[in-house]
Amino acid sequence: MATAFTGGFRVAQTKLAISKLLPESMAASALESAQVVALAILVREQMSQGEFAGHYRPFATILPGPGYEPPPAIDRQIALFMEFLPTLDGDAKLEVIAVARALTESPKPLTPAIPAGAVPSPGVTNPPAGSGVPALYATAWKLAIDTAHSSGRTISFRAAQDLAEQAAPHDGSGIVGTAGVAAGGIFMRDLLPIERVLLLYEPFASAFPYESLL
Repeated sequence: MATAFTGGFRVAQTKLAISKLLPESMAASALESAQVVALAILVREQMSQGEFAGHYRPFATILPGPGYEPPPAIDRQIALFMEFLPTLDGDAKLEVIAVARALTESPKPLTPAIPAGAVPSPGVTNPPAGSGVPALYATAWKLAIDTAHSSGRTISFRAAQDLAEQAAPHDGSGIVGTAGVAAGGIFMRDLLPIERVLLLYEPFASAFPYESLL
């Protein structure tokens, strides 16, 4: 059964359908995501709810997965996130640091540029367009800031950041600023595209998946 999702006619059909909607550079990744989700559905009974939700994540915004439930109140999600932060240790902590570094450090030296009126957070810069995932991360963060300003939530937005930064390990590991960014994304999740929220939360997705806050 697994072979049917990784090769053969069914995959060829899926690849053709995806190629009609996406450029070639994106089609391969989309096909891989579709295969991962199909396999996860096949063995769903053997996975925890959080594991399955993590695998299904790329399609959750357009095709809610089996057993989908609306997320709890924003305050509850942020409170759970801040409960998890002090527990970071060992390999989980190293993973957070590694992913945060990959998202905030561009491969080429860049001059940090904080957008006008933004709420600065350590390590989050605004690289030029086209510089990869760090640019997407910075763009998502700028959108969160701009949305907070335009919706009149700036004070509460900053408070969510501050609380998460206080809860994060203050040991020079660099998690503090990243925690503030993640909390800011969670706080604005009802107004931001979910893919932007998940990107801002990504450093912590391995240690405690976003789905664990639901």
